[in-house]
Amino acid sequence: MWLKFHGINYRAQIWLNGKRLGKITGMFNAKAFDVTDIVDLHGENALAVDIDPVDYPGSNLPPKKPVPGAKGEGHNGGDGEIGKNTTMLMSVGWDFTFPDGVRDRNTGIWQDVELYATGPVQIKNPYVQSKLPLPDTTTAKETISALLENSTNKEQKGVLAAEVKDLGIHIKKSVTLLPHEKRQIILDPSDYPTLNVQHPKLWWPINKGAQHLYSLTLSFVSANAAEKATTKKKVINKVISKCIDLNKTALSHQITTQFGIRNISTDRNTPDSSRRFLVNGVPVFIRGANWIPEAMCKQTEDRTYHELRYIHQAGFNLLRLWGGGIAESDQFYHLCDSLGIMVWSEFWITGNTRFPKDTSVYMHNLRSTIKRIRSHASVAYYVSANESTELPGAGRVIYSLDSATNYQRQSECCGVHDGSPYTYVNPMQYFDNTASKRGSRVDGFNPEYGAPCLPILSSLKEMMPAKDLWPINKKVWDYMDGGGFHKMTTDYDAAVKAFGQSDNLADYVKKAQLVGAMNYRSIMEVWDYNKFGFGDRFASGFLFWYINSPEPQVASRLYDWSLEPTAALYYTKNGLEPLHVQFDYLKNTVSVSNDYRKAFKGYEVICDVYDLNTKKISHQKRKVDIPADGVVNNLFKVDFPKDITPVHFIKLNLLDNTGKVVASSFYWRSTDAYKGPWTITGPATGGFEALNTLKRFNWKAQHALSQKMENL
Repeated sequence: MWLKFHGINYRAQIWLNGKRLGKITGMFNAKAFDVTDIVDLHGENALAVDIDPVDYPGSNLPPKKPVPGAKGEGHNGGDGEIGKNTTMLMSVGWDFTFPDGVRDRNTGIWQDVELYATGPVQIKNPYVQSKLPLPDTTTAKETISALLENSTNKEQKGVLAAEVKDLGIHIKKSVTLLPHEKRQIILDPSDYPTLNVQHPKLWWPINKGAQHLYSLTLSFVSANAAEKATTKKKVINKVISKCIDLNKTALSHQITTQFGIRNISTDRNTPDSSRRFLVNGVPVFIRGANWIPEAMCKQTEDRTYHELRYIHQAGFNLLRLWGGGIAESDQFYHLCDSLGIMVWSEFWITGNTRFPKDTSVYMHNLRSTIKRIRSHASVAYYVSANESTELPGAGRVIYSLDSATNYQRQSECCGVHDGSPYTYVNPMQYFDNTASKRGSRVDGFNPEYGAPCLPILSSLKEMMPAKDLWPINKKVWDYMDGGGFHKMTTDYDAAVKAFGQSDNLADYVKKAQLVGAMNYRSIMEVWDYNKFGFGDRFASGFLFWYINSPEPQVASRLYDWSLEPTAALYYTKNGLEPLHVQFDYLKNTVSVSNDYRKAFKGYEVICDVYDLNTKKISHQKRKVDIPADGVVNNLFKVDFPKDITPVHFIKLNLLDNTGKVVASSFYWRSTDAYKGPWTITGPATGGFEALNTLKRFNWKAQHALSQKMENL
């Protein structure tokens, strides 16, 4: 009988029925205790867990001694002391969460507690490593490994069986373990021909192909137990050859894990030496996002499911687990496997905080995490730190446990440049590629590039008293904005007012959704425009900063903390759709992007322009052949009559070679002159007051509901 704790923050001692089991240290360490002789199988059991908080709780106040942060970035991480622990660093306070931190630094049991039974031999850390002879993907070599642990003081003999039914893999290996021995067992394709797979079904990220997953079942059948279970006397070698078919009392342990056959690699074979990701030998433009945890570790399986469904719906293909956050759950990785979302896993060091004091605790937590996640098809990249550098030796530890996954020492090096913007800026700045104050821009590989979006009305009402909602109480709103970092009451507010003054909160929120929608889609479209050098410059990928709300906040994202979607979700989905027709606010041109691995010929783009009275005043169309995984930029320039109304609308349709609409986009534009960056001017921001004069109309619609079962 085993009692396993999957995560306790920070130091814990554990007792069962008055007997001390042992201790756990570090937030990301999992540990199982043998309770066979302690647990009462027929009565009540008393479990006691004594938990100490982090050794160095730190303060949200500025540091007394300088802490090296990223160039041009504001202060974060408090006094930096929390970095001396192996824990969730953002709990001390950050500019996107509680500015004064989480009071107890999230002390407690924060992951599952599991009770399970095995026989004398237990299977741990199953791992399947695939090797493809790229560029050939018609064959694959699979190496299976696992740790076998003899939990008894007697020698154990038996059979380790590995089975992957879909691949016809059925392997049995005789094993003898000494008392309390732990041994790594490796099943190599050079020894077992069935591990040389012909015509495998590959795993691909979203838009690139199917997310095919295989199931590996590992079983250990104890010959000792089998010998007892049978009434006939057999010599031990016959028992070993047949015990897999004997009574289940011979089964010591069985474990099933999923894996995907794929190769995810990175290189810098780009014109600007920026980082590039390849899957199965195919370059993949990264349209990713940064994931930060729920601020008080109140994440549930249900919440994780819905968040990742939103992210998949939007069209992101990679999530970065930011270094000041946590090591995510098994369910998180399982869902990413199924949804085709690659994962960049970062390990609990930031440039805003000091280094871990107890390096042995850090390394033990690192090993525990890598062993747990490495078999997942979605695991794409390991990074030691956010805007800092690795703890010496971390790279060697990672490579020794998973040599198939690429690694870099920190988030802003090795072909990945600095990040930002993070706050609201005029969308025109994305189009003219105005560098942020940190120097960040739309080219190469950018690890952090984003903007906020106000939540919907019902979610705002859950956050604070009505008296603070309207008129806007700047002090309260700024607190709910990570200390005012995202400028929701200043720059964002000015952009909302460009749509006209509001006399109530509901009207203000409606206009604020338009601001968020414009920013989010513009970011996606400008990066797609420059994908792999099809545009004015070369870009290999970006990671939106950040995608999920850690707490109830007015600086929300695709969805708010209450899991209510904002307009940003739908306009991001439009900007990231695999086939997309888009408008450039700076050049007034129309482009078409394609995220699929196949070309499309004989398609047609139709552009209709409507004035404020919804009268069609311009109609243009153009045939287009769209390259595989490419972009057709500046297909044509949109004609805007000189006497057009100050606010007008653009409707773009992309038709396939049968005349069917396969993609469409809708834009609102003004004739306001763009007066340069850091202003609220131009056709994407200024002069939208006239929208308030739009006539209301009645509409009728019919709908039908259908239910589709999904097995994720």
